[in-house]
Amino acid sequence: MEQDLLINKLLNVVKQDVFPALGCTEPIAVAYASAIAKKHFQRTLDNMLISVSKNIYKNGRFVIIPNTNEWGLDLAGALGFLSGNTENGFMVLENIDERLIESAHEMISSGKIKVQYLNHTPDVYVNVKVSGDNCSVEVELKDSHTHIERITVNGQAIYEADKITKDSMSLDFIKDLTLKDIIEACERVPLDELQFIEDGIEMNRKVAEVGISEEIGLSIGQTYVKLLKDNRISLDAPTKARILTAAACDVRMSGGSFPVMASGGSGNQGLGVVLPIVIVAEEQGVDREKLLRAVFLGHLINRYVKTFTGKLSGMCGCAIAAGIGASAGITWMLGGDYDSINGACINMLANLTGMICDGAKETCALKLSTSASEAVISAYLAKENIVMRKNVGIIGDSIENTIRNVGLMSKECFSSVDSMILDIIK
Repeated sequence: MEQDLLINKLLNVVKQDVFPALGCTEPIAVAYASAIAKKHFQRTLDNMLISVSKNIYKNGRFVIIPNTNEWGLDLAGALGFLSGNTENGFMVLENIDERLIESAHEMISSGKIKVQYLNHTPDVYVNVKVSGDNCSVEVELKDSHTHIERITVNGQAIYEADKITKDSMSLDFIKDLTLKDIIEACERVPLDELQFIEDGIEMNRKVAEVGISEEIGLSIGQTYVKLLKDNRISLDAPTKARILTAAACDVRMSGGSFPVMASGGSGNQGLGVVLPIVIVAEEQGVDREKLLRAVFLGHLINRYVKTFTGKLSGMCGCAIAAGIGASAGITWMLGGDYDSINGACINMLANLTGMICDGAKETCALKLSTSASEAVISAYLAKENIVMRKNVGIIGDSIENTIRNVGLMSKECFSSVDSMILDIIK
């Protein structure tokens, strides 16, 4: 593919999944679909059926919804229906207040809302069907957390995503790329196209500072700071990355009303890509252009990995995707050559592959902060030529084949893990 065309396509891919998000993106997807349904249903509600993929169910089961201090996909659906602003995308629940929460609970307690998960769907899938007064509206969301595939009113489709929209979302071309292709695109993308990267750095850093200064959620990030003051841990770049990502995740997973810049459609992965790179850049005095390109590279590699593993899976995406992107971005930013960048990715996959995802919740701060810290260490090791040798365990003869191996594990093995986790959390 011609280089300039590839750069434009990769920019579009990143921008599809790098956006401000308020709250965990799985319940927000349900709220968004529900809000779309309400736009076409100006009647009295009798029933709402929320059908979701296993991964949406798992991630939406216990995570706290912004501005509520409560959780549940039924609550997300009710709030989206009552007041969700569809113009705000992932900020759909920005204006929730106590009155709306009370009304949502009345809907739930009356038995009007039912939630179920389906076994054979895309990783990201939400179907909301509302009915009452001889009217029904069905909204299908698919493949991306705000991509509406179809809207049906009284059995008649009034909207279907056209071929151009579907083609623009296709990521098949990414699977044919190599790590070298991605690095070259990162190095050549026009700098003026990367303003959104700077916005994400500021946004995610702000959330981390809130988590350090305020007691919120499990306060893991704030407690790390206390451990520092007590001289029980020491301060270095890996520890700084651990502290900031944990603090930001404390806010996000506990319903804090602060948006974060997502990566690959995930807010936690946005924190996991951006913050470790920023920490190392600050410590090493890296210039602005290198920082922006490094973060862009991190976003690209995160998305590249997820084309093989799936957007949502039984493995923790912060470990096997965002952490890989962060480590690659750090290594490139520090002047690492291709072999070093390749090695940093290999080191991460040799280390953290297999970390399970048992749903979005406050303890994601632990997994995210582990991935962030190891991303820095893996980059530093690779810069010292410490890299796992080829064809050992899941490590293949190239980084591309190693990622394919992880993808196979994610889809073929960890789908069973997902089912077991769902049995446990139900």
